[in-house]
Amino acid sequence: MNIPVVFVGDGKLGGISVSLASLEALWSRGYRVDALVFIEDGVEGSSIKFGRENATAVFEHISKTSNTRFPDAIHNARRLAMAKNKRKHCAENSNGNGSSGSNENDGNPLLGKQQHFLNSLPPQVRSHFFSSTLVTPDQRAEVWDNQADLGETLVNSYSWATPDPRLLKIFQYFGPIVEVGCGANAYWAKWMNSSGGVDVVALDVSLEDGGKISADQYSKKRSKGITCHANTGNLVIRPGGPESLSDDEELRNSGRTLFLCYPDEEDFKQESNDDEDDGEYDSQPTSLAAACLEHFTGSTIIHVGELYGDTLSFDQAPFGRSSSSEFSQRLGAEYHCILKVKLQNNWLHVRDTLSVWKRSELCCMTFQDDVDGDDNDESDDEVRYKYIPPEEVLPVDCAAPCVAHLLSESNNGEEAKLNASKPPNVHEGSAEKDTKVVHTAKKRKRRKMSKSSAEVEAGNAW
Repeated sequence: MNIPVVFVGDGKLGGISVSLASLEALWSRGYRVDALVFIEDGVEGSSIKFGRENATAVFEHISKTSNTRFPDAIHNARRLAMAKNKRKHCAENSNGNGSSGSNENDGNPLLGKQQHFLNSLPPQVRSHFFSSTLVTPDQRAEVWDNQADLGETLVNSYSWATPDPRLLKIFQYFGPIVEVGCGANAYWAKWMNSSGGVDVVALDVSLEDGGKISADQYSKKRSKGITCHANTGNLVIRPGGPESLSDDEELRNSGRTLFLCYPDEEDFKQESNDDEDDGEYDSQPTSLAAACLEHFTGSTIIHVGELYGDTLSFDQAPFGRSSSSEFSQRLGAEYHCILKVKLQNNWLHVRDTLSVWKRSELCCMTFQDDVDGDDNDESDDEVRYKYIPPEEVLPVDCAAPCVAHLLSESNNGEEAKLNASKPPNVHEGSAEKDTKVVHTAKKRKRRKMSKSSAEVEAGNAW
């Protein structure tokens, strides 16, 4: 038939196989595919992107096939892809800083890649992923495998958690920063420095493979031959661990805020100070985050990851997957939280937050036991309490959407009084009449009309 066709592929999850099967069906029936098109913009003016990865995968598959069979499709796909990329780069350059969808230019490519995957999922799958009734086991398995493959790649290339523009002003406010466990990529340090000019000193005992999933969990021993990985302006990336917070005099007296992002995603072993062990560690695996608390002398800590009560994982509950129980308990005892915000992008099984903690002032009270007139101090009872200034007290009133109405203020209690005075049984025949009475009373109230005694009686009757 040799009928020209412009093929529109599926730009969502699972669309690669669907698109290839549809192309095969068209070619087998003699249709000439002149162009392959994939939807790139899901909603006008938003940062949601569809189809680019699917288009690339379909094009690569076609390219590996015999070029003599599909010459038109290959040529046109390449031409359209090049033209589309050229238009995209021109648009991003012209938008400058005003383009919210351009994540490559603001030093945060992880945000765009993770966002693309999450937005490609059906809303029901994304919102109810672990539901046994709203998502089938096959759907969950397919999405989980895709997320695991992509997640490992992004963790190894970028970071365990994803920063977003809302968080930048937090680091700017609490800067300068010292990060321990920045990983081989030092992603957060580079992001906050390049995007917001934050002064950062980033440390890791293994700048070659720190923080990577594929890294050897026991390769955290410091190499004496490593020099500074980066030292550009107010960004310094160099070898170091928790002990650097106290051993390095400049860091100890700098007043920097300590930043920890997924500090305990892998086991950490402190080094031996004795060379007699032939490089062997002299202690069992411990928590890097807890070791940081031991050496940190400053007043403020910023933590990114899951903390007590945040996780969805039954096996990692209640402290989550990013920090040890030892760290969480000591953090809660010696510090108080003054800010907590959910990260804009989280994987389906993760509930990461950014939280800011300030060191608490301790008040010690001693109760003397003088029943027998003994002045022995050993019999005295000593208790300690944290002092938290009122302006640093984190609000605790919160409610899920399904019960948020229980915390909302009613109109001077009028609505509550009306509901409380409602008779337990109302005759069905009078329902319409009673509804009209309520509507009339509300209209009169909004118009600020004076209530007559009849109106008051009607309201009391309802």
